[in-house]
Amino acid sequence: MRSVHASVVALVVAIAFACDRSPTAVPTPALQASRSNPSPAPSSSGKHSGLVVCSQTYDSVTQVIGPKGGAFAVGPHYLFVDSLALSDTVRITAVAPADTVRWVRFQPDGLVFQPTVDGWSALLYTNYKDCGVPTSDTLRIAQVTDGLSILGYLQTYVKSKKNPWSQGQQYVAGLLQHFSNYAVAW
Repeated sequence: MRSVHASVVALVVAIAFACDRSPTAVPTPALQASRSNPSPAPSSSGKHSGLVVCSQTYDSVTQVIGPKGGAFAVGPHYLFVDSLALSDTVRITAVAPADTVRWVRFQPDGLVFQPTVDGWSALLYTNYKDCGVPTSDTLRIAQVTDGLSILGYLQTYVKSKKNPWSQGQQYVAGLLQHFSNYAVAW
């Protein structure tokens, strides 16, 4: 089991939120219904739609998080839970399945986070620097079914280096209202 120093990772996320907000961010409520095609092929407008093809190896982590909040990593994904987002201690399991899509499954399914003073209760951060996605593309985090069909999109923030040949800093972060399955999408 791998642990992440919560304060360092939280600082990175705080800086990212202070600097870049995606122009495609969905207003609250954080999840907006979508009928995207779950393939990464270009749509009729020439832009991609659906889930990003990007392999990941299997990883699984179980962590206990309570009212003080916490953070942990599972594969290329990081979960941050703000203080007071949970009213009680919860045993959280995150699974990043070995797949050709970058996605994560959180349990207990449907766990709802309480609104916090700073406006976010829980945050999912996913690195996609090794996915071969041009830095000019804007990615999002989608809520998906077990069969990887897109249900909707989270309010999303994106950070990437503006140099199209450098993929050193590419990540997407989404505000979680509840636990489910989430994947990186176009």
